[in-house]
Amino acid sequence: MNNMHELKMAVTLEHQVVLTLENGDSVVGLPKWSSHPEKVQVRTIEGAVWLMLDEIKHVTRIIPFQ
Repeated sequence: MNNMHELKMAVTLEHQVVLTLENGDSVVGLPKWSSHPEKVQVRTIEGAVWLMLDEIKHVTRIIPFQ
């Protein structure tokens, strides 16, 4: 699954992501692994949200220029 690879890279490199969910919603923030292997925590401007991995339809990494 390419989405999982992009999500792992984002967590490792501390890149922000745009997650497109199966229901059409989008979540923007910094991903961190949850204590539950089937979930990921995303720190957004509004606060932290936990998402089930199977709810994620697409992952876009935001790679900063440095």
